[in-house]
Amino acid sequence: MIRKPARAAVASSPEVEAAADELLAKGNAVDAAVAGAFAACATSPGVLLGPMQILVGGGGLGLRALDGRVRQPGVGAPRPRGFKDDEEVPDAARVGVPWLPATLSAAVATAGTATFKHVMGPALALAKGSPRHDVLAKIAARGARAIEERPLSSELLALAGRASGGLLTGDDLASPRPEVHRASRRLVPGAGAGPRSKRAMSEPASNELPRAVIELPWANDLDGMPAAPAAYVDVASARAVLAVDRHGAFAIAVWAETHEGIALGELGLRAPFFAEPVRRGQTRVRPGDARPAAAPIAMVGTEVGPEVAFAAFGAGDAYDVLRGAIRSLLDDDRIEAHGEARLVALSHAQGAASVFR
Repeated sequence: MIRKPARAAVASSPEVEAAADELLAKGNAVDAAVAGAFAACATSPGVLLGPMQILVGGGGLGLRALDGRVRQPGVGAPRPRGFKDDEEVPDAARVGVPWLPATLSAAVATAGTATFKHVMGPALALAKGSPRHDVLAKIAARGARAIEERPLSSELLALAGRASGGLLTGDDLASPRPEVHRASRRLVPGAGAGPRSKRAMSEPASNELPRAVIELPWANDLDGMPAAPAAYVDVASARAVLAVDRHGAFAIAVWAETHEGIALGELGLRAPFFAEPVRRGQTRVRPGDARPAAAPIAMVGTEVGPEVAFAAFGAGDAYDVLRGAIRSLLDDDRIEAHGEARLVALSHAQGAASVFR
């Protein structure tokens, strides 16, 4: 455990963590998490066009969530005939609609305090000299509209539009409208704070208030804790950044760092495979529907607000590691992680933040 004054950030990579730390001096936890997420877009080609999920709580922000998962393409287009069982499905048919830039923009607009220019500053510095710098500069200037404008729109439609065997349309690229949802808060019976002598975090907690697990409202749930989506997803590809500011507000952003997809070489990007191809004789996924993505994240707190934020990543057992860490906190007032996945956590009490790795 590392004690830090007032605020702290922790992430799945040093570059992302440094970007979040930089914004904590200028903005709040949401600004820091968004800066970290954009830093991930700067350092990895497969992040920007993939999913983004955000969980926010405390410090006067309430309990909120933003759903930036990739959407199924095909809005505004006639239903395709679908592929036969013996037909080869082109990679273009597996590329979905990216909502990540719009979701990060919405997070700053609805819950941040820094300017969008400041939030994107670390990412632009990291991307300097790479093709992704121009893409991120366009997003910094145009926000969510950048995806539906050239050069991103023309490259994506050429790559994954109907002419290439894909489903992506111009209406898809103009469709992102992220909304702020209320996060789920699941009470855990009998999970009050433990005796002071047993608390590993040395922070006050109320024995009178029941503890709750705070998670994304669309998350799959197993006994009151997050579980992997029912549909298959690559859990090991999940990456995250967590931040807590001096007001005790927490923010977690989680994305996918995938290695499969179609390269947009001139832009330095890779479009990952999240869409479901249309197949003859099978129910079609409705255009605009969110596609499953891993998000092994959660917070633990009381009705007063979150106390600890968690994220697990880097291996297929991330959800097991996450649930084990939450259970160890609820039962024994200590954070323990067992498994291959890496666990990080943040807490905040008495004006000081604590980082657990």
